[in-house]
Amino acid sequence: MFITEQVESIDVSEHGGWLVRFNTSPRVFQYNKARLLYLKDPKPINVVHRGLYVRNKRISDIAELLCFAYSTYNFYRVTHTNGYVECLDGREVYITRTPIDLTGGSTWDYLKKLAAETGLCASDGTNILAKSYRLVDVKRDNVPLAQYLGDKRKLAMRSMPRQVYYPFGCNASQKAAVEAALCHQVSIVQGPPGTGKTQTILNIIANLLLAGKTILVVSNNNSAVENIAEKLQREGLDFLVAQLGNSENKEAFIQQQQPYYPDMEGWALEDASAVKKVAKEALRKVSQGFDDQTKQAQLRAELNALQTERQYNDLLNETIGQDVSWLKDKSPAGLMALLTRFQQLAERSERPSFWFRLKSAFTLGPQAFSFLKREFAEVIACLEDAYYEASQSKIEKELSVVAQRLQSIDLKQSVKELTTSSLQLLKSKVSKRYDSGGVRCQFTIRDFKLKTEAFLKEYPVVLSSTYRSNGNINPDYVFDYVIMDEASQIDIKTGALTLSCAMNAVIVGDDKQLPNVVSREETLALKAIRETYQVDDRYDAVTHSFLKSCLETFKDAPVTLLREHYRCHPKIIEFCNQRFYDGELISMTTDKGEEKVLQVLRTVKGNHARGHFNQREIDVITQEVLPEFQDQGSIGIITPYKDQAQAINQMLGMDIASTVHKYQGRECDTIIMSMVDNSPTEFSDDPNLLNVAISRAKTHLCIVATGNDLPEGSILSQLISYIQYNNFEVKESKLRSVFDLLYTQYTTERLAYQSKHQVSDQLSETLFYDTLLKALNEVGRSELSVLCHYPLERLIADTSLLDAEERAFVKSPLSHVDFLVYNSLTKRPLLVIEVDGWSFHKGSATQQARDALKDRLLSKYDLPPYRISTTDMVTVDMLRERLTTLL
Repeated sequence: MFITEQVESIDVSEHGGWLVRFNTSPRVFQYNKARLLYLKDPKPINVVHRGLYVRNKRISDIAELLCFAYSTYNFYRVTHTNGYVECLDGREVYITRTPIDLTGGSTWDYLKKLAAETGLCASDGTNILAKSYRLVDVKRDNVPLAQYLGDKRKLAMRSMPRQVYYPFGCNASQKAAVEAALCHQVSIVQGPPGTGKTQTILNIIANLLLAGKTILVVSNNNSAVENIAEKLQREGLDFLVAQLGNSENKEAFIQQQQPYYPDMEGWALEDASAVKKVAKEALRKVSQGFDDQTKQAQLRAELNALQTERQYNDLLNETIGQDVSWLKDKSPAGLMALLTRFQQLAERSERPSFWFRLKSAFTLGPQAFSFLKREFAEVIACLEDAYYEASQSKIEKELSVVAQRLQSIDLKQSVKELTTSSLQLLKSKVSKRYDSGGVRCQFTIRDFKLKTEAFLKEYPVVLSSTYRSNGNINPDYVFDYVIMDEASQIDIKTGALTLSCAMNAVIVGDDKQLPNVVSREETLALKAIRETYQVDDRYDAVTHSFLKSCLETFKDAPVTLLREHYRCHPKIIEFCNQRFYDGELISMTTDKGEEKVLQVLRTVKGNHARGHFNQREIDVITQEVLPEFQDQGSIGIITPYKDQAQAINQMLGMDIASTVHKYQGRECDTIIMSMVDNSPTEFSDDPNLLNVAISRAKTHLCIVATGNDLPEGSILSQLISYIQYNNFEVKESKLRSVFDLLYTQYTTERLAYQSKHQVSDQLSETLFYDTLLKALNEVGRSELSVLCHYPLERLIADTSLLDAEERAFVKSPLSHVDFLVYNSLTKRPLLVIEVDGWSFHKGSATQQARDALKDRLLSKYDLPPYRISTTDMVTVDMLRERLTTLL
């Protein structure tokens, strides 16, 4: 308690205590030394170029500011210009160091220029964004905008709250995102389609409300903030929300104010501690179950992929000779180890020795002794088939164990208990703060700024557009948190403004979905401005959305990927997962063997597109596709172009077709995609555009596209091949699909064995493999993978192109390619790489003849090997450049 202004005099007593006389009484009071802190010799602080903030409110009417220091604590005495004096605990005071316009330097000037030259203008010609920039308190350097502009201070971190609540439910990654938001000044949430971004935002809001914080939620997308308002309304919490932003929203809010608080009867808890215990125990159970839930989804995906590849393998190995059912119950790891050793024997044309067969009989059973005497090709085929069977059995057993564990904790019930108890505690806290059924304070538009403190007590959650983010309350105040939704659609100049509005920021978006649209005219202006100010690439307003800029700027901010996907059928989302998200998503939907989940209808070859319109595709949609899905739920038609959408709608007499941009945030049971172009273009084959389009489909995806030949590297081509592979369609191809599940394990086992046994030529193969992986990673195409020692017989499907000698070579179990680069989505082989040992290849006429034969036959399938000698200087850079050329 500060008693400074009440003291008339203070002296030291003969016993070393304090003698204090107050100006309200002649009596002298004695205080023990430990009970009173007496400070003198203050340090005056010049605040001409600095800001003073008390409990985050800007104080600007300062006549004098004195700082009294004691140990590690500071106390301040403020004299206001009107003569009023107050003493403040240093923990409530913040004095800025360097204004952000100086910290940001040219970057701040650059952002202001962007706002002035390219900002949105109101109907009266006022530049809304430029006006908002003029309101920014540049002295406030403790908001995230400071670090965004280059302040070297680390972002603030806080300890985890004692208990985190989830009234809107959660999963593993959503839980991690909420915790990160509560503990870090800036956190970033990457939310791919169907992973529950809104649910995550609602849980963050709930925990902030429980902590008594104020929250600003912004987005350029009105439906995003309205969705949050609707979800809060569903739980009866909408009376805490003020939807502001533009003048129309503010007027609507004023008109819709309720004169009374809602009836909150039954919200208050008589024994909150008991409910807290329920929430704590439920959270413990669900946290335990999340790992198993994730494992279950991953195992299901592995099983589906394994079963598909096994079907192809069964076609290749139509008969496997004698019964080998005794192998099926062996461990996959043991079978793969034996297959690897047997392949190596086959390479050297060495029959397995007596001791090798005897040792195998001890580990696999007595049948192995005679089994390993069979022909190489038959043994290899049997071992491969047994590996598939054993792997499937192992996955199914693991799934059974995981299912039992999940059943024992009843994860679904535990999540329900967590949700219910969390919501009870939130409502109880709210009911204690507000007078149930009582009269409520009414505000005018002027009051938003004149009575900001009172307004935010009544409405702690404010929704706004990003453009108006700092125009909702008095500029002397900031919110505790700003949550920015759909940050990938927000431009840099607008997003930066929002970072000035709160002490903490949660940035939510997905840089794999549609970015903000930059017109051709605006691009020219943005480039010219950037050239003038010479700012870093991460602030490039043409190439960077605000989300992308933040990812490159806030290096110490946690980035949480929401991994669990709940919308699409596994076969639909798996393409997006592998092509756009590096396989990090986990499908929580189940593949029940539904028919025609994925379809492709290709028009006859020809140039049917006229500009951005394709009548042939419209005919296919109306006559063949729509009748098939008529009674199977909601249908949406997505196309890259407005002309095609309008033509489809006109033909059908309904508003069913639209561009991808209008479908972002929506979903349908069936999505039909009309690609229009005669061949993929930079626009129609855009990865962000296709990611959004594909992920709108819940149960069926149908692609209507040109029948013309497509470039191998195009996403459309990869999507069509992916669909054909997963539908088990027989394609007219001279090359087989790559058996990557089997041979990925084989590659791992082979290279591990070689490294362990330190064989010089073999070790060079291992080192090359590691270098090749790094080079492929730097090429920047996530769909590219590599396998080692891949059999030619598995690669060549149509041998009609070969002569007798070449066919015999292909059928030999000794024939393989050293490294096979392939597309992991389409399973198509792309490039063969041969690593030639100098002494073995150059010094052996026989080997040179084999190499020439292999080169000749592979060239017939447009796969001429790229040969590298072990005497060459092989580096990541060299391989990357070569791969870029070859692929």
